[in-house]
Amino acid sequence: MQELNGTRIAKGLAVGVATYIEDRALKIPSHQIDEKEVTSELNRLHTAIADCVHELKNIMDPGFVNDSERAILNTHIEILNDPELNKNLEEAIAKELSPAPKAVQDLFKATVDFFQSLDNDTFRQRAADYNDVKHRLLGILLGENAEVFNNLDSQQIPIFGEISPSQVSLLHRKGVRAFVADTCSPNSHAAIISRALGIAVVVGIPELRSTVKQDSMVVIDADAAKLIVDPSDEILEYYAQRLQVEELIRQRQEKLKQTECVTKDGVSITLYANIGVPEELPLVKSLDCDGIGLFRTEFIYLSSNILPSEEEQFEIYRQVVSEMAPKPVTIRTFDLGGDKLLHLIPSPHENNPYLGNRGIRFSLSHPELFKTQLRAIIRASAFGKVRVMFPMVIDVADFMDARSIFKSCADDLYYEGVEFDKDIEVGTMIEIPAAALSSELLARECDFFSIGTNDLAQYALAVDRNSENVSRYYITHHPAVLELIRITVKNAAKHRIPVSLCGEMASSAEYVPLLIGMGISELSINAASHFSVKEVAQRCDAHLREIIGNFDFATTLPKVDELVYRTLKPYYSEHGRK
Repeated sequence: MQELNGTRIAKGLAVGVATYIEDRALKIPSHQIDEKEVTSELNRLHTAIADCVHELKNIMDPGFVNDSERAILNTHIEILNDPELNKNLEEAIAKELSPAPKAVQDLFKATVDFFQSLDNDTFRQRAADYNDVKHRLLGILLGENAEVFNNLDSQQIPIFGEISPSQVSLLHRKGVRAFVADTCSPNSHAAIISRALGIAVVVGIPELRSTVKQDSMVVIDADAAKLIVDPSDEILEYYAQRLQVEELIRQRQEKLKQTECVTKDGVSITLYANIGVPEELPLVKSLDCDGIGLFRTEFIYLSSNILPSEEEQFEIYRQVVSEMAPKPVTIRTFDLGGDKLLHLIPSPHENNPYLGNRGIRFSLSHPELFKTQLRAIIRASAFGKVRVMFPMVIDVADFMDARSIFKSCADDLYYEGVEFDKDIEVGTMIEIPAAALSSELLARECDFFSIGTNDLAQYALAVDRNSENVSRYYITHHPAVLELIRITVKNAAKHRIPVSLCGEMASSAEYVPLLIGMGISELSINAASHFSVKEVAQRCDAHLREIIGNFDFATTLPKVDELVYRTLKPYYSEHGRK
C-alpha cells in the first residue's frame, strides 16, 4: 500500500479501479492542397463545424446535463460560430492552401498558446475551452471521433493527462465518482463542472504514472488531497465507513436546506453566495441561498483577447440576474489593474500593482470601459434584482465620482427608452483601512456596505496574503482588523444601511459566532461553506452579543485567539453552547 499526495480540485471520496485514459495522437496532414481542392475543403470545414454544433446541442439535452454543463457547452458553440475564427480558418484554406484539419490545428493551437502565455488561471480556462473544441472538430474532420469512454463505469477511477469540460460531463453520465489528472486548474471549467456534479478530483501527483498500474485498486481521498494505491482491507473498511458517513451528511444537509437561517434568539441571518463565473450558478441555486452577495466580473476581461462589448457583458449579467430572480445579485465592478489587462490596454509598469491603479481607480481612469460595464449592468436590472458595488474605494470622494458616472449611464439609458430598475442600490466594498475609517461619511451616501476581509487584513497588516514568506503575519482576526470591522458595522447601523461580510472570514465556520456577535447579519460565502456556516449560525444566541460587546479589541492577539478559539468554540462544536 502506498499513499501519494497531490492537489485537491474537488472534494469527495471514491474507491475503484485505476484506468488510464490516454489522448489519441491525431494524424494531421501537413501537405498543401491543390487550388482546385479549396472549394471542397471549405465545404468539408463547414460541414464539420455544423456537425460539431449539432453534436453539442444533442449533448445539451436537459435529461443529460445540468445548467453548469449547458452553459459551458454553449460557450463551445459560440466558439464554433465565431465569425472571426471562421474567417481565419477559411483564409488558411483558401490563401495558404492548408487542408481543413491543419487549418484547425494551427489556428486553435495559436489561440491556445496565446491564452496560456498570459499565465493566469482564467486564461488557462479559456485555453481549455478552445482545446476541447479543437479536439471535437478534428475528431469529426479526421473520422476519429470514437468514444474512448465506452467501457467506463462507476467502479473505475480514470486517470488523465489533462481533462476537458466535455469529458467531465461524459464521466458523470457514466456514473464515475472521481478522477485523477496531471493538470487541472482549480478555476477551469472542468474543475467547476466537477464540483457542481460532486465528482472528486485530485491532480498534480508527481509519482503517479510510475506507481499506479493499470487496473490497480485505488482510493481517492480528495478531502486530504491523496491517492491510496493497493489499500489494505483495513483501509478499505475505513473508507467504506467514511462513505456511509458522507451519505448521512448529505442527507442532513438536505434537511438543513429546508430550514431558515435564524439564531436561537430569533435573529435572521442572510446567507449570500460568492461567484466568479456564471457556471457556478447551478451549484448556488441548489443551495437555496438568499442571493448572490458578490459576483466577481473580472473573468469577462481576463478570458477575452478583445475588449468585451456592452452587448456581450449584458448577456452575461442578464443570464445571472434572470436565473437568480427574484433574489438579489450584487455585481462588483471590475477589480482589475493594468497589470492584468496588458493584452487589451497598454499600461505603464507598476512596481507594486496591489497599491497602484486598480479597482475603482482603474475604472475611473478608463471611463469608457467603466461606462460600458455600467450600462450593461443597468440594462440587466430589468430582469431581476441588481445591486452595484465598487471595489477599492478609499473615501467618499471615490464613491461619489463612481456613482456620478453610474447616474449618467442610467440617465442616458432612460432617454434612449431602455427599460431598467430605477431603484438600483449602489454600495461599496470596505476593503481598505481608509474606507473603514471613513465609513461614517460613506454610510451617508451608500445604499449598503460589503466588508472584504481578505484585502482589509492585507492592507491593514501590510502583508501580501499570497506570500508564504510572511504568511504567519496574515491573521484575519488580528485586533486591528476586528476594530476596523467594528467601526464599519457601527457606522452602517448609525445610518441604517445594511452591511455584509464577503471575505474568506465569512466562509470560515469558526468565525461565524464572532461576526454575528459583532452585529453582522449578512454573510456572503463560498458555496462549499454554505451548510457549515448555516449550521453554526443557527446555534448562535443573544449571549454572543454580550461576550463580543464587552470585549476590547484594542488588545493583544493571544487574547483574541482566546476569544475566538475558546470562548466561542462551543457555538460551533457538535453539541452547541454548553
